[in-house]
Amino acid sequence: MRPVPIVSMTLVMAIASILMPGSAVAEMSKKLQAQYPAKDVLPDTNHPLVKKWIAEIDWSKVPKLPLAKADIPNCPDCPAGKKGVPKDACWWTCDGCVAEDDIEVCPRDKAWGLTYDDGPSEETPRLLRKLHQANVTSTFFVVGSRVLEYPETLLQEVKEGHHIGLHTWSHAGMTSLTNEQIVAEIKWAEKVVFDVTGLKTKYWRPPYGDVDNRVREIVRQMGYKTVIWTKEWDSNDWQIPDKTITNKEVFRNFKWALSTVPKLKGGVITLEHDLYTQTVNVAGPLLDMGMKKGLEPMDIARCVNDPEPYQNSALTQKEADKKPAADMPAADKPTADKPAADKPAAAPAAKPVTPQPQTPLETPKAASAPETVSGKTVDSAIAAKGVKKSDATQLAWSATCLAIVAMSALLSL
Repeated sequence: MRPVPIVSMTLVMAIASILMPGSAVAEMSKKLQAQYPAKDVLPDTNHPLVKKWIAEIDWSKVPKLPLAKADIPNCPDCPAGKKGVPKDACWWTCDGCVAEDDIEVCPRDKAWGLTYDDGPSEETPRLLRKLHQANVTSTFFVVGSRVLEYPETLLQEVKEGHHIGLHTWSHAGMTSLTNEQIVAEIKWAEKVVFDVTGLKTKYWRPPYGDVDNRVREIVRQMGYKTVIWTKEWDSNDWQIPDKTITNKEVFRNFKWALSTVPKLKGGVITLEHDLYTQTVNVAGPLLDMGMKKGLEPMDIARCVNDPEPYQNSALTQKEADKKPAADMPAADKPTADKPAADKPAAAPAAKPVTPQPQTPLETPKAASAPETVSGKTVDSAIAAKGVKKSDATQLAWSATCLAIVAMSALLSL
């Protein structure tokens, strides 16, 4: 059976949710998700795709280090005393070792690498609204299993200019996994993000920060840069749902961290999460606190001044550059008697251009008040552009018919 891209899945499922009973939609969803591993479990390393990915690694370059002991998927247990940590491991979790190419700080003073792990979730849109209001972009280190559940939210993150990084498929401690399992965890997460957005991720954050030189070399060969977080800048918001820390304690600890900014050489990278209601509840106040103290929030690619935030950035940008002048609004086209207007000076710390998805998809919107475009309703905006409403209606009906056909085809698979 030919795989069905999740980009198509999202559109068809949105329409199916309206046209079909809930039970039928659920059954359809199961069929579409069947092409990926089960959620929140280690992927099968005998899968043909995984074997192909494994064969692409030069294993002679991968250090032979012992697997850490752990109750998978939890964070591995550290040996008693540093003597139990292999000298050549550079095991961040247990000895705090940072490799030369690990990213744990922003080079520029007061630059704030703003990151959120473990999503997307049903809480992420609320966080996105806050970031939009603050005119801020961040990096979302997404879990593959969550992307499978909320592909439309991932698309929203990309559409709003945020940077996407990987956080593996099932959120397992990586140093406790076999070489083959590490490949499967990264590549399945990479695949689902690519299938949804058309973007091939370049940055990843190990769950729990659990990484050593064996893990680093494997992911390095797959084109990834390892991102940790700055020491003392873990918000500890992840402890709130377990009630091992309170909101007040999170704010107090962050306030203390902010007091150290004048002494820092360079900027910081923080650790926050968008999986739970409780973690998103504190995200807004933490953002406000940091900005009031002069920190400049940004995604990780900007933090390290990387103009190509994805492995296929050059390709996606090249496609955007090919857009013909005919696609420009008439008022913006340069002519012989009207040269192109000079571009205004860039504002300080302007957001970088995010490569657009290769197969863009608008997230379906729930029924609500009429959508507006520059203060006008959609209907009046259509009229202003000289498009007949009947034509727009016909297009809508055509799209619906095509979606029904696609849905029927998928159900027959």
